[in-house]
Amino acid sequence: MWFLYGPPTSNPFGRENEVNSLLALMKNGQPVGLIGPRRIGKTSIILASLKKVPLPYAYISAEEFVRGEKGFNFAEFLSAYVSKLTYSIYAHAGYRGQIQRAMDMTKGYVKQLRDLIGMVKVSFNIPELTGLMEVILDKSEKNKDLSEEFSRVLDLPEVLAERFEIQRIIFVVDEFQYLKLARQAVPEIFHVMRSKWQFHRKVSYVISGSATGMLEELINSRSQPFYQFFYMTRITPFARDVSKEFLRTGFEAENLRVREEELDTIVDYVDGFPAWLNLVGIKMVVERRSVSEVLQSLPEDENVITALEGDLRKLSSFAKSVLKAMCKLGGEARPKDLGDDQWAVTRALQQLMRFGYVEREERGVYRVVDPMVVHYLQSR
Repeated sequence: MWFLYGPPTSNPFGRENEVNSLLALMKNGQPVGLIGPRRIGKTSIILASLKKVPLPYAYISAEEFVRGEKGFNFAEFLSAYVSKLTYSIYAHAGYRGQIQRAMDMTKGYVKQLRDLIGMVKVSFNIPELTGLMEVILDKSEKNKDLSEEFSRVLDLPEVLAERFEIQRIIFVVDEFQYLKLARQAVPEIFHVMRSKWQFHRKVSYVISGSATGMLEELINSRSQPFYQFFYMTRITPFARDVSKEFLRTGFEAENLRVREEELDTIVDYVDGFPAWLNLVGIKMVVERRSVSEVLQSLPEDENVITALEGDLRKLSSFAKSVLKAMCKLGGEARPKDLGDDQWAVTRALQQLMRFGYVEREERGVYRVVDPMVVHYLQSR
């Protein structure tokens, strides 16, 4: 099927410029940051660029290691950092088959790291790698502090690139802002990362984040270690003509006739968010209902509920109530429209901006970024 909802794709529609730009920057060693709301296609752009780059790469999502509201599994994160990097290097060196047989990808990253040690010892004599793996495993199993090992892990991409005579390695950290939660393990985590990354000449670093306000704070504030380190690229919704072309092409591929004015109706409802365009497309093809019926059903669709409620749980109760009030007003509002306690409203808006729900427009107007959030909360 043309339409695909949920998982990212390495062949995104209408993102050729973004993919080629990221590809060129990665090849030249420029640290890059992609910023944009959830379900806008950042990960797909990254995957498409990695698919085209003739270099070893490692991809890791910091959000995978978040536990609860403020917890972070640092041992698993560190193990993932090492194991994914090692796997990439060995696969690039022609050992993909052996390493796939040696590792059980269904295991946690700490256990994957244990599987890798034997492979590394047999294939290559790299004591700095095997020694580091053994220390991480030992301390992880004993719940000991891993902050010293973190500094050594950060140097591994550069060390291995030199050891294997690799021109460049690409290292991607998706949802980068969630590393703030790792401060419980390494209080100065971003200072440590910047102190290492800035001297690496054989590694290209790419980060991305959907909690746009949090990420902007980390990379745009003069007080933060990564100030002016990354070349930032904002990923925006499809333009209207691209959204319509995407839908038109998909419906034609599925032999479904949809009138031009119906395409306009769909884009009016979900804007140019690839995830929602795909979901509408799937529902149209599978359910064979009218456009109006499909759109009316979206706020109660299980896919929408699961996606949005998982994100909304991260908000304070008052921030969520302010967001709901904005949606009831059509998705745009001024602080004075959202409650009498202006101090509390301002704090709520700040949280909503940090998590990427809201953007501030001119003249003090705040706007909800994702139209599906507006439809969803309007119905509740």
